[in-house]
Amino acid sequence: MKSMDSANGRNTVRCPLRLVSVVLTILFAVSGCGGEHPPSGSKAADPKAPPEAFPQDPTATIQGDWPSPGTEHDPADVVALGARLAYAYDQDDVGITAFRLDSGDVAWHTTIPEGSSVAQAPRLTGNMVIGAFATTKSGSGTYADRHGISVIAMEAGTGKTLWTREIATDNAAGAAVPHVVEADARHVLVASYEQGYSETPPLSALLDTRTGRVIWTDADFKAVDLEESVAVGIRDDGDLAGKSTSDGKQQWKRDLQLGEIRATDPGPGLTFADGTAAGGTLLIDAATGTTRLDSGDTSLLGCRYDGWNTTICAGADGSGNAAAWAVDVRTSDVLWRLPDTSTNRVAPEITSAWHGVVYAQADQAMTLDIRTGKDLRTSVGPISPTMVNDGYGLIYDDSARTIDVYRAADGSASD
Repeated sequence: MKSMDSANGRNTVRCPLRLVSVVLTILFAVSGCGGEHPPSGSKAADPKAPPEAFPQDPTATIQGDWPSPGTEHDPADVVALGARLAYAYDQDDVGITAFRLDSGDVAWHTTIPEGSSVAQAPRLTGNMVIGAFATTKSGSGTYADRHGISVIAMEAGTGKTLWTREIATDNAAGAAVPHVVEADARHVLVASYEQGYSETPPLSALLDTRTGRVIWTDADFKAVDLEESVAVGIRDDGDLAGKSTSDGKQQWKRDLQLGEIRATDPGPGLTFADGTAAGGTLLIDAATGTTRLDSGDTSLLGCRYDGWNTTICAGADGSGNAAAWAVDVRTSDVLWRLPDTSTNRVAPEITSAWHGVVYAQADQAMTLDIRTGKDLRTSVGPISPTMVNDGYGLIYDDSARTIDVYRAADGSASD
């Protein structure tokens, strides 16, 4: 087991309250919206790409009737972020709404017939936005209501339906709400389960992105991560497992002895695993199930992949102090970590990462170089965004249930 010390949609948080804002981040910061990872290591930091300054006031404010984010208050549980549009579910008129980033106006809305409930956010891959909906067909007489899952792919720019797939569920699973775990150019991974303890087993399904064809379903698998050749999830017995994306056969299974596992996607090829009984947070090789990194006495809350070749993980060290580590997703080497007593540097609160830049909050909003950890700008304006693309920074306001959109001060946003 390789130690992080030497190499360098959710459980009890083992860190000071001042770290709570760390989790107002996007564990999938990288794809900007949803699931498909750009080829890792394909680029180095480009100073022209990510915005590094934002105006005093938001350009627009987005408000919709979307589901509440999970316990981590992750903005990626609210919207999927594209270059010019943001996509969210509507709980009232059940469907998907696309909002214009430059104005906050609705670009399009599509209602899903018989849609009864939604969870988290739709996912964006290529020119498609994909959503999963619990559906209910009302029974009559002696016939009970029938529950199911509808998975729908839409054209991202127009909302035009490209395909729809119905997945039958056990009627006992009616309280479970499905969500799209991730989507890439080949596969869509959907999971349906109740939060916390439940006697209803989870249901996961893998679909073909192009056609919506169901490749496999598994009624004993809580999917948490999608990679090119394997889907990772938690079995009913608590073990972490990997299933082949081609035929659903189990490729590996591990009892991590982590208690109630909290697992997410920290970047391509890796699965983040943590739990109340864990001594440290693990980064697991998604293809083989082997441990790539073990954080030891540092408890990491989550990681944000920058879309190129680095993921930034934040949490608390053994003394309860804020900690931030940058990990190369190809080699699993820890490139740098804070705090660093030798240079009198503290760990800032990490809010997001994008294309070589870490967005953080210390005494004020700032940016760091994700590969070196060096301060880039110690003042980037009044906000440190919780979601970023090449032209905009977004802040999710959990209390107001709104999203403030800030157009990059350098004017790099595309019209």
